[in-house]
Amino acid sequence: MPYYYPLKKDKDISRRTRTIEGLQRIRKQLKDEKFPRKKEADSLILGTWNLRNFDDDRFNFGPRMTESFYYIAEIISHFDVIAIQEICYDLWPLKRLMRILGNDYDYIVTDVTHSSLGGNEERLGFIYNKKKVDFTGIAGEIVLPPKMMISKETEHKRQFSRTPFGVDFQSGWFKFFFSTVHIYFGSNSPSSAKYKRRVQEIEAVAKYLAQEAKKNIESNNQSNTNYILVGDFNIKKEGSAGFNALKENGFEVVTNNKGSNSDQTKFYDQISFMSKKNELKLLQPHRKDRVFQFFNSVFREEEDYETYKPIMKERIAEKLEYAEEMLAKATNQNDRDKYSGQIKSLKAARKTDVSLKAYYKKWRTFQVSDHLPLWIEIEINFTDKYLEKIKNFNPDQNL
Repeated sequence: MPYYYPLKKDKDISRRTRTIEGLQRIRKQLKDEKFPRKKEADSLILGTWNLRNFDDDRFNFGPRMTESFYYIAEIISHFDVIAIQEICYDLWPLKRLMRILGNDYDYIVTDVTHSSLGGNEERLGFIYNKKKVDFTGIAGEIVLPPKMMISKETEHKRQFSRTPFGVDFQSGWFKFFFSTVHIYFGSNSPSSAKYKRRVQEIEAVAKYLAQEAKKNIESNNQSNTNYILVGDFNIKKEGSAGFNALKENGFEVVTNNKGSNSDQTKFYDQISFMSKKNELKLLQPHRKDRVFQFFNSVFREEEDYETYKPIMKERIAEKLEYAEEMLAKATNQNDRDKYSGQIKSLKAARKTDVSLKAYYKKWRTFQVSDHLPLWIEIEINFTDKYLEKIKNFNPDQNL
């Protein structure tokens, strides 16, 4: 469970109370929505979450407050293993989150994908409960062989904008190769080359992993019999080209009746899988509400606006002062344009209560995220099946 002792020492009673009440609402919401409870030997709770720009404040809406780290940690603590996207170059915020999660949890992340490749200097990774999930020692970024490289707008070929990441895990009897992606966004216009590039990236990672899965299954390799592919695919909706690219390459996609962006209108994030002889068994297979809308509990649109209004005003004033100082020191046009733009945006945000409310809706997504976590629960105890299988086994058959 998360390490909440430091909250006790917070001398700001208002902040401490606000944080604790937010945590209590999250916990109650998870219980009310029948989020699966952890079962030591029987099931695995697995998920994916794009933690928006975690956490370098490049978009000038942050950084995250201490209470936001507690909210994120509380949510993650209900998972046994979760893929995370948009971890930034500086790992200090992630390490701060891990301190709250406590010693039972660990993480594995990639190096950054540089912005020159369209990767925005982001990392991909996994956070997992060491008491429940074993890292087998195999991890790697997915690099496409020449014949599978992605077509660009011209005849040139390319790798992914952000290199997908895969790790071999085991939980109980269940062995799985867990891969995560953050697919290139580009454009939402289906006729555009940038949208086609997005679909091509999804096709490429699905095809590559499908071939690896088939190779392992045909060779009876017991180390990787289940492939789970999750992440931010920037898929618009079920039935779109990106969604179909997963299914057409043999992946079973876990569908939800609501989207995973903050207002739940887009289906950007997905969980999909391919398994040997249907070894991957979902618990509650017909459930369609595996998206957790945390804004029902924290940074609520109506109930919490007045609470955060003075905090936002203070932060805007600090950022405005800094931007004005930097503009005065700027020696090139790019910097002058950058800080002039920040000053204009910040002044517009605080101009009226209506504009500040609009700012709040965006600001809160940089405190938690503009994506919502997705989850599935998987059966991991195959003891009864194994005993039945070996009951009539003849050892001489292997001689």
